[in-house]
Amino acid sequence: MTRSRSSAGARRAATALLAALVLATATPGRAEPVKHLLPKDYAGRIVAAKKGRVLLVNFWATWCEPCREEMPDLVSAAKRFPSKDLAVVLVSLDSQKTGPTQVPKFLEEQKVPFVSWLAKTRDPQDFIDAVDPNWDGSLPYTLVYGRDGKIAKRLSGLQTEASFTEAIRKAVGAR
Repeated sequence: MTRSRSSAGARRAATALLAALVLATATPGRAEPVKHLLPKDYAGRIVAAKKGRVLLVNFWATWCEPCREEMPDLVSAAKRFPSKDLAVVLVSLDSQKTGPTQVPKFLEEQKVPFVSWLAKTRDPQDFIDAVDPNWDGSLPYTLVYGRDGKIAKRLSGLQTEASFTEAIRKAVGAR
């Protein structure tokens, strides 16, 4: 009986060690699975959920070359601010057919650490209207919300690390 207890204990210890090694070597910044987002849920699930912090929401797609090009600059700019001050959320406008596979693949390859949603709508205009009536639907499009949950800055088209940083800095209130 003593032998079986000690071998069971050894197996548990080996399993715990293996689990610890797997967690320790996991890729940092690995993208989370993509979640679906209906137009009617945008304000409550994205904006209201982050109230109290500055929120940057980047609308993008894997097929959009400027979106892909600006993503490393967005990641670099966001790293300049503590997570207590800034939340970053991505909303992909990829299709429902390709988005669930292409979005996580791209985010993982690029080591993008942000939560990403996939817009789920038959008519993209419904989503655009729910997000920002001033948006013409072009991508990439970024909204920076102040701590009060109101839009502080609209960034349309390809951005740089400097333009992201400046918009975030103003919304955070840093100099």
